[in-house]
Amino acid sequence: MTGSESIDPDVRQRVREAAAAVTPDAAEFTAALVRERSVQGAETAAQERVREEMRALGLDVETLTAADVPGIEDHPEFADTGQSYEDRPNLIATRQGDGDGRSLLFNGHIDVVPEGDEDQWAFDPFGGEVVDGEIRGRGASDMKGGLAAMVYAVEVLQRAGVTLRGDLLLQSVIEEESGGFGGSLATALAGPEADAVVIPEPTDFDCWIANDGVSYFRVTVEGRGAHAANTDSGVNAAAKLVPIFEALTDLHDERKTAVHDELFERTAENTVSLNVGTVRAGEWPSSVPDEAVLEGRVSHAPAETRADLREQVETTVRDAAAGDPWLEAHPPEIEWFGWRGSSARIDPTEPIVETVQSVAPSVVDHEPQAIGFPGGIDTRFFVNYADTPALCFGPGAHAIHGTDEFLPVQELERTIAALALIAMDWCGYDIAADATAAREGASS
Repeated sequence: MTGSESIDPDVRQRVREAAAAVTPDAAEFTAALVRERSVQGAETAAQERVREEMRALGLDVETLTAADVPGIEDHPEFADTGQSYEDRPNLIATRQGDGDGRSLLFNGHIDVVPEGDEDQWAFDPFGGEVVDGEIRGRGASDMKGGLAAMVYAVEVLQRAGVTLRGDLLLQSVIEEESGGFGGSLATALAGPEADAVVIPEPTDFDCWIANDGVSYFRVTVEGRGAHAANTDSGVNAAAKLVPIFEALTDLHDERKTAVHDELFERTAENTVSLNVGTVRAGEWPSSVPDEAVLEGRVSHAPAETRADLREQVETTVRDAAAGDPWLEAHPPEIEWFGWRGSSARIDPTEPIVETVQSVAPSVVDHEPQAIGFPGGIDTRFFVNYADTPALCFGPGAHAIHGTDEFLPVQELERTIAALALIAMDWCGYDIAADATAAREGASS
């Protein structure tokens, strides 16, 4: 069979049965990954568990770090997160196809965001327990469950006697939550190449085929310090920051009514956003603050450029300062720092989108929508820098980045089955003769 043909119903059922059979082990594997606190810079132990699981499937596993990619630090997408890449490997495994089918890459990130205030959790955020049909803990949904599903999809294919005609590649990467620079940017630039990429992020079984670009910025305003008893002899930097804060808030309101993209607004109210996330001023209640700083995040739609967006923000800050003698003499300083993720978009008619939309409903009981995600995702690296169509498709988003994160085991099972079927439809497949005979014998 070729990747463009439908999957035989009997084979589809065989895959679903195999997925059900491996799910208890996959749930425990996910839980074991949750028990590894793989925040930025501490991914190695969790990656070793992934390596062991891949090798148990008979896969050869290679490693790649950002340091192995010449010139990556000069890449326009790269930003320094302040962490060394030593002993923080990305893992790459390949199941060779037996024919001339299309190749497919499953990519997943092993890192998680910090747990926050542990006292607010109803359970240990890194306990990795499977309770009442749920895998509980930080990363269960985002995205250790999805990563486990792509690994166990390989086992499902083996159990079902399925041989793919095209290569199936697996990547477990670091640093996605911090921008993906040492993770998927490195693997996209270094290869190996594939004909399409699927990342099982928690998409609620929709297809994320586009993402906003994201930039962080900082505005620093200078004041003049003084003792609070003589307040008027100073210049309060916090007060001087207020009109800039208000102008940036107005810019958010303007952009959310002026910038539109249907892919994003199918599930979200706005296509783009601007958020002032931190404000700091002063060090002592009885001193006039001599400096005030705000930091924000602003997004841009795929149809916009990062340069145009930055000009909008910088013009807004300059205009807010205009007319104030102090600010004209001491202009606010604007910096762009940290995350500077690009936007990306693939066409809804891309063959990989059509494959997911045609195959997935039979196992996830949901018609995947092709939508945009209003933030940074690793698909952008493959789309923009490897000329490869990429999308995200995976289970539900259950309290991700918040307290009491979890993943239903049933959704894990559905994701495993869906990924196996997507690989079969995309790569093309054959059924081993002994597997067919065994099936027929069991039903006779």
